[in-house]
This record gives sequence, C-alpha cells and structure tokens, in this order.
Amino acid sequence: MAETHHLDDPNTYEKLDPSLFRDRIFGLSGQCVSAWSTGIDLVLPSYYKDVDNVVVCGVGGSAIGGELLSDLSSLLEGIPVTVCREYSTPQFVGGKSLVVASSYSGNTEETVSAFRDALYKDAKLVSLTSGGLLADISSESNVPVVDIDYKGEPRTALGYSFLTPLAIMEKLGLIRVDKLLVQEAIDTLSTMAQRLMPSVPVEDNPAKELALSLQGKFITVYGGGILSGIARRWKTQFNENSKSWAFLELFPEAGHNAIAGMKWPSSVSQNSYGIILDSYLLQDRMRVRYEVVRELLNNVQAHYQTVHCNGTGVLAQMLSIVLFGDYVSYYLAILNKEDPAPVQPLDYLKSKLHDMHGN
Repeated sequence: MAETHHLDDPNTYEKLDPSLFRDRIFGLSGQCVSAWSTGIDLVLPSYYKDVDNVVVCGVGGSAIGGELLSDLSSLLEGIPVTVCREYSTPQFVGGKSLVVASSYSGNTEETVSAFRDALYKDAKLVSLTSGGLLADISSESNVPVVDIDYKGEPRTALGYSFLTPLAIMEKLGLIRVDKLLVQEAIDTLSTMAQRLMPSVPVEDNPAKELALSLQGKFITVYGGGILSGIARRWKTQFNENSKSWAFLELFPEAGHNAIAGMKWPSSVSQNSYGIILDSYLLQDRMRVRYEVVRELLNNVQAHYQTVHCNGTGVLAQMLSIVLFGDYVSYYLAILNKEDPAPVQPLDYLKSKLHDMHGN
C-alpha cells in the first residue's frame, strides 16, 4: 500500500519531477498535430519527388522516429526507409536518396557528420532540428530546414521525429497515409493520456500497475514486425527515464537464439520481467512465436505481461503503445525515486568526447 500511495501522491511528482516531464508525455497528441502540419506545410523543390530511398540520420531519441517510419513504410508499401546512426551515410546514398538529418539540438556529432557526407554525395536533404550547427550548415547549403518549435528532451519530441518525416514523405508521394489514420491516432492519444495521467489512481491506471510489477526487475522487451522500433523505444525509455536495466529482443531473430538463453542463472530468470508488445496487425506466425516465448518464460518462473495496442488504424496502434510505454517508464522512475528528465551518464559521455576533440 505504501508504494501505491507513493504513485498517487501529488507531492511525489512535485518533488521528483520539477521540470514537469509528465506534461511533456501528456502533450504527445498535441505535438503530433503540430508535427504533421509542419511536414505537410514544408516547401520543397519539385525534384525532391524523384527519389527511390529515404535515409533518416540520427541517434538516440531522434533515431527512434526513423525506426517507426521504416516499420510503417514497409507495412504500407512505401519506398524503403533506412536509419543511419553512423558518422557517414550508407554506400547506396546518392542523388536518388532523400536524407533527413534529425537532431533536436542540431549539434549531434554523428548526425552532423552524416549530413556533410550526404551533401558530398549529392543527396536531396532535409534537416529536422531546433538550431545548432546543423541549422547553420543547412542554411549555408540551401537545404530546407524544419524548425522544431518545441522545448524538451529529444526523446519527448517523437511527434516531430516520426510524424514530420512521414508527412514529408506523404507530401512527396513516397507513401500514402490517409488523413483519417492520422486523426484517429491523435484522438486515441488524447483519450489515453486522460486515463494514464498521474491524477488517475493506481487501481484505474494500467501504466501505474505495470510499473509496480516492474520495480526491482530485469526488464526484457519483446517485439517484432510493425512493433520492432516501438520495442526499442520501450527499452530505451526504461534506460533513460527509469534509469533501469532493460533489454530488447526482436522476433523472428530472437527465436533463433535468445529463447535458448533463459535458463541460467536461475536467480536472474526469477527476477526478470518480460514485456511482450502485441498488435492485431502482426502476422499469424509471429503470434506463434509469442505463444512460445510466454511458455518458456513460464517454464523458468519469469514474470511477463502482454501489452496490446489501442485503436483501429496502424498509426493509432503504433502511437498508442508508444504512449503507454512512456507512461510506464515514467512511473517506474518515480518508484525508483528518480527524476525522469536528466540523463547524466549521457552528458558525461558527451563531455568526454568534447574533451577528446579539444585535445
């Protein structure tokens, strides 16, 4: 009961979340409205339609939107979308490539380097940023820039990193997305946020309930198909928001290795919690794999829960389970008595890299 009171006590949030991270999660639906219209309204040269592949350059929170875009484009038979987290773009990038450089700060060194590489290869470029070096170089190179008018962490700007490039692809005829799918997704997010927000008590709040089950556990997120990028989103939100150990296993690949490694050490198995992300859009053979992983988790006395998407359309299915995961990781942070916003180890690494350049 003490922990339940902890999650339902408004003073807890005032103390552990002084930057109002909870409001940024709640605001995803409104952010998606802005992000979609920003992409649709972007003025691009007509020759930008003449491409046969899309590459999203980004890391961290900026890259996750690219993964969701890749999964969606595959399902909707759009042109191929590749996510590049490296300092240079793939060898196939050239004049028939649309390269979206996504960096919230505009100073992400991997993304800036990949942007310069894509410029050299004569790719068609769009920058998605709130400023920094990327905005400066784009302006100098006459590259169209989407100015992200949003204050928050890159991982809370998913609407911009996902829906804005999606809208750009729709505008260029590289994918077909019905406006009704977008509106349904936004409406679904708005409704869900109302029932997952901190003021909703534990007994009526499934995100709080799952967070309570996860406290003190080693977390493994299972996903596949249209939910592959979303499974990575869940994993990284546990890392960054909750400051928790979390791991990712994607099917069908996990069925060829990971499921054989659940037995030892038994102390870890029994202190583990599997989260299995599910959607009616997954293929039947994927469901067989899910049934097997549930059976195997039971065999080693590991805990697990299957989490289902909401909504009818593919966008609502994807974004609804993203929002649910964001709230679960937020409440787990509160249970861990952590401020979900800062990511000090990441800042430490960046400072070390900066010092290296300085020397």
